[in-house]
Amino acid sequence: MEDRQNRLFLALILSMGVWFLVTYYFNPESGKPKLQQKTEQTPVSENKENVKQETKAEPKPVATATNPKDVKTFTFKTEAHVVVLSSLGGRIEKFYIRNYKDIEGTEINITRADFEDIEVEGEKIKAIELSRGKGFDFNFSHKKEDVATSEWNHLNFKAEENKEDQSITFTAAEKGVLLKKVFRFFPHENYFKTEISITNIGKEKLYFGNREKPAYLRTFGSLGPIPLNREANPQELSKFFRVYRMDGSEKDFADGGDAWGFWEGIRNFIFGHPNGNEFYKEVWSSGEGVDYIGSGSRYFLAATDTLNYPAEGILLDNRKKNETGTILAYSNISLEPGKEETLDFANYVGIREWDGMLFRDPKLDPFKNPKSTFAGISADLNKSFNQGVFTPIRNGIVWFLQQSYKYTIPSYGFGILLFALVFKLVFYPLNQKQAEAMKKMSALSPELKKLNEKYANDPAKKQEKMLELYKKHNMNPLSQLGGCLPMLIQLPIFFALYVAFADTIDLWKSPFLWISDLSEPDFIWTSPAIPYLSATGLSINLLVLLMVGTQFLSMKLTSVQTDPNQKMMMYLMPVMMVFFLWSMPSGLTLYWTVTNILSIAQQWVTNIRKKDETPVKV
Repeated sequence: MEDRQNRLFLALILSMGVWFLVTYYFNPESGKPKLQQKTEQTPVSENKENVKQETKAEPKPVATATNPKDVKTFTFKTEAHVVVLSSLGGRIEKFYIRNYKDIEGTEINITRADFEDIEVEGEKIKAIELSRGKGFDFNFSHKKEDVATSEWNHLNFKAEENKEDQSITFTAAEKGVLLKKVFRFFPHENYFKTEISITNIGKEKLYFGNREKPAYLRTFGSLGPIPLNREANPQELSKFFRVYRMDGSEKDFADGGDAWGFWEGIRNFIFGHPNGNEFYKEVWSSGEGVDYIGSGSRYFLAATDTLNYPAEGILLDNRKKNETGTILAYSNISLEPGKEETLDFANYVGIREWDGMLFRDPKLDPFKNPKSTFAGISADLNKSFNQGVFTPIRNGIVWFLQQSYKYTIPSYGFGILLFALVFKLVFYPLNQKQAEAMKKMSALSPELKKLNEKYANDPAKKQEKMLELYKKHNMNPLSQLGGCLPMLIQLPIFFALYVAFADTIDLWKSPFLWISDLSEPDFIWTSPAIPYLSATGLSINLLVLLMVGTQFLSMKLTSVQTDPNQKMMMYLMPVMMVFFLWSMPSGLTLYWTVTNILSIAQQWVTNIRKKDETPVKV
């Protein structure tokens, strides 16, 4: 029974380790369906004569020399955003996010780090640029290689600003195509609208996009912020992602890398890409079309929802360190002369929290007002920042920490201490039974050792005698398995805490005691570079070392010392935890350390209360 318990415990720890390793270092799509492969291309339902016309009438904007003096910029300010648009390309030149109040009136502290002081209408505002200095296009291209540098970006659009409803209209014509883009912003919302109209001003039928030559629309590129005064390191870059939802299924990938799942990546590494080195990968819908696309960073998300005309597919740039985001692909847009097609989009830019995506104005909320200008927005848009199966637990933990910060001591570190204490109190009866069972097992251990030695060659007899010993002292041998139950209950909390500390902006740059940032590892000192060993030096993580000490002491108090398997685990588990937690958020390690201390205190009190028990005898 002890062996079975130890094997179960070891399996749980190893599983947890594998989960963290794969998630943290490789960003797999654990539990998600495989990427939908590109479906067989179907010909456009036109005859060969029309295909020739298609080639002839396909819009090919060319770069036009523009006098810088003719370029105009326009700035829009909302409660959450500052947006600078340019007539050159009719695009967003800079997109900033700033501190704002949530739906309950509590200020969301955005500008914790990497912020800039910008001046808007004579007002100085602290804000973080999310556009990485490269802007957001909302422009078409007809070549995969041009998606990041659309030729429309070089055209100087005519601009008409409407300050009354905070909108601006850009128009430009090229090669028989009139392109009109309307951006509209809303003072109290984290959303803005984009309407893109394509008009055939030529004399022939226009095939703007088909399966052979789609029209690619790039909305948001890779999202910021990135460090202002240095290069982002690999660990920081691993937090950036791109996402899309198609045919009811969502996919997300690490940004700036191959658009392959973890196991697909392993396959490609060993056997090579099935279709060669695909720098650009198209994924086509088999029914419902594209619901939304987006780009994300550690704390922020920018998503585009196709309201009235779902794209038929998406394009993923697989080049290393690309910043093109997820591109919509349209394969079914054709226009007779003089006809117009309008694509309507809802765009969210804000924090990666469900409450950030709530509408402030009920009239604009499409879930309350069917006539809202945002009618048709996806009810699943808040899934675009996928936080895994532990999202409900994660949200509960974040809520608890926020309430603790608001109503007790304004420190998230204190909130973690309080959460660990409350968690221990809630499960006190279960933990107490475990502590008492461990105390009884310690008392029985000398007699169990004698039985092991006496009946070493007779397992059946040894089992019989053990059961008699358990019965005599009113112990259920299965109660040993109860020692695993608190661990099983705590694992989802542990995983949810990892997610919470990895992407909750409230905990960003939150200090506690000597810890400068609860969302980052607690590196108190880093050595200079060590040749042939570490180019960045070796770091000391004080909190992890404290956690290891408390873990070792906790296991020493709760292990049956005569059991060699438990002795092995007592030494092995802390070492494993060092490896797992060394680069994890320090808030997670703080929680684990406090939990260990509380467990030690509970076991110590139990041992003191039971110290007068006489040794058991057979």
